[in-house]
Amino acid sequence: MRLSFVMPNLLTSDGQRLVTGGLERFAWQLLDAARDAGYEVDVHQNASEDWCRTVKKIEIRGHGLARISTIAALESIHQSTDRCVYLSILQEPQAFRPGSLVVSHGVWWDRPGVSAQDHLDLCRKALQLAAEVVSVDYNFLNVMRATFPDLAGKVTVIPNGVDMAQFYPPRSGRSGPPTVLFPRRLDPARGLDLFLAAMEGLLADHDVRITLAVDANDEARTAALRRRVGEGLFAGRVTLRTASFDEMPALYRGADIVAIPSLYSEGTSMSLLEALASGCAVVASDVGGITNVVLNGFNGLLVRPSVPALRSALQELLENPARRRELGQQARRSAAAFDLAQWRLAWVDALHRVYGGP
Repeated sequence: MRLSFVMPNLLTSDGQRLVTGGLERFAWQLLDAARDAGYEVDVHQNASEDWCRTVKKIEIRGHGLARISTIAALESIHQSTDRCVYLSILQEPQAFRPGSLVVSHGVWWDRPGVSAQDHLDLCRKALQLAAEVVSVDYNFLNVMRATFPDLAGKVTVIPNGVDMAQFYPPRSGRSGPPTVLFPRRLDPARGLDLFLAAMEGLLADHDVRITLAVDANDEARTAALRRRVGEGLFAGRVTLRTASFDEMPALYRGADIVAIPSLYSEGTSMSLLEALASGCAVVASDVGGITNVVLNGFNGLLVRPSVPALRSALQELLENPARRRELGQQARRSAAAFDLAQWRLAWVDALHRVYGGP
C-alpha cells in the first residue's frame, strides 16, 4: 500500500535543497517508520514549479500550482494518489480528503494580534473531515476539548520522540568555560532576539561561550545575525553555524546549558527533547507543549518568555555547576519517556487504524 505524505515543504520550493526545521525532521522520521512498517511512501509539497526529486530513495514531488492556490495543488495531488497523510493541519484543511490522518504540531495562534477564531475554524474543518488528528502535544488536545467537545474525540496525542542512542551526554563530562547553546530556526517564534538580549546582560560578568546552531533557510537573515554577533560583547565569544541533523548530537554534547526560549507556536520541541537526552541543563519558556515536557526545577527551568526571567535563569545555571549537573541528570532520565522507538510504534498503530496494514 502506498501512502502519500502531503506537507508544505521538505525541500526548497525549487527542489534543490533540504529544508531544516522541526516539521521536516518529524517528516523524515515518520517516512522512515512507515517504510520500515512495510508501506510504500512518497511526498507531495508546495513548489515554484512542477518537479520530481528522489532523496533517500523517496520520491518527492513539487507542485507548482501551489503558487496560485494551495487548494488547487491539493486537488492535483488527489488526482495522483489514493491515500494521503496530511503533515500540517494548516494546509487548507477544508480541501483534505475525507477519512484521512491529519497532523497538528501544536497551538500556533497564541501570539498577539492573531484572530483565534479564524484558526479555530481551521481546526474544526480538519476535525470534521479527518478520520483522526494526531497532535504532538496535549496543549492542542485541551484546547480542542474546551472548544469542540463533540469533535475532540478524534484527537490522539503522540508526542515527538528522540533517539536516545544518538543523543546522549559526553562520556567524560564537560570542562572549560560553560557553553550555552541555542539550537533553533531563525523564526521569530523561536525567540532568538529574546535569547541574545538575555545573554548580552550576562557577558560582562561571566566567562561563557555561546553557540548558535541555526538553519540556512534564509541567507539574508543568517548574514544579518553574523554581523550582529560579531560586535560588542558578543565579539569573539559566539560560534555561529548552520548544522545538519547529523551534526547536532555533537553540539549538544559540547553544551552545558541549552536555551529553548520560544515565544509562541510551540508543540513538543524536538530541540528540547534532544537537549534533555543529551544531559544538558535546559532553560525553556512556559509556552505551548514545552510545559508537557519540562517540570520546573526537576528536569529543567521553566520561565516566562521575557528578558528578565530568561536572564535570571541563565545566570542561576552559569553560577552553579552543581545545579547544572543535577538538572542534566534528571533531563536524561526524563527523556526516556519520549524514546523514538515508542514513538515509531505509536505512529505505525495510527497508520494501521486509519489506512489498514501495508
